[in-house]
Amino acid sequence: MVYDCVELGADKLIIEIDEEPFNDLLTVTITNNINRQTAHNSSHKPSSVIPLLRQVCDRCEGRLVIDHTDSGSRLTASMRYSHADRPPMGSMPGLIQEIIMSEPHVDISYTHRYNGREYRISTLIIHSMLDGVPMDTPSVSPWMKEMIGEGLARIMQGKDLP
Repeated sequence: MVYDCVELGADKLIIEIDEEPFNDLLTVTITNNINRQTAHNSSHKPSSVIPLLRQVCDRCEGRLVIDHTDSGSRLTASMRYSHADRPPMGSMPGLIQEIIMSEPHVDISYTHRYNGREYRISTLIIHSMLDGVPMDTPSVSPWMKEMIGEGLARIMQGKDLP
């Protein structure tokens, strides 16, 4: 899904994960800056992920909503957090690190909330932290994955972020 957006010309992506075990709700939102006209006129074949995601949402007592506006598109997938058929989240640090590293020209913002606690990172913040070190420097990729993993671990353990 994310790579489809980039292929269509998105240069801004906002990825938000809201895990609310206490409210039995998981919500994933992906927002991009592909306007309605661009999406409609594209000859790009739509991702097969969307029908599969719709099936998962339906099976897990949730829903999938896709909104297209003149300024961008938003996909929101929600489902019951505790549903037996809900797939595991997987390695979010690895996934976000991979997306950022594979799309260096895209402004990416990632927010992960867990029971009201929030971890946020963006390519803008990462570039600032790197202070001129190029993103393709070999040590950057593992550093980024570790940093994201530590941030997520802190919010899931209920600790304050620095």
